Amino acid sequence: MKLWVTPKGDRWLCAECQKQYEKQIEEEKWRVAFEKWEPMLRCSDCGHSDLDVLD
Repeated sequence: MKLWVTPKGDRWLCAECQKQYEKQIEEEKWRVAFEKWEPMLRCSDCGHSDLDVLD
C-alpha cells in the first residue's frame, strides 16, 4: 500500500487502484510519501488491503 500525496490530500492506494489512477498521478504529479505493508491499512478507493489475512 502506498501513501500518495495529492493536491486534494493524502490517499492510500492499493496496487490495483493505482493502475486506474496512472494518468491522474502523472498529470497532477502525485508523489509517494512512503510504502507500508500492513494488513490493517485499507485503500482509500476500494477499501481493500494489499495483504490477505489468513485465519
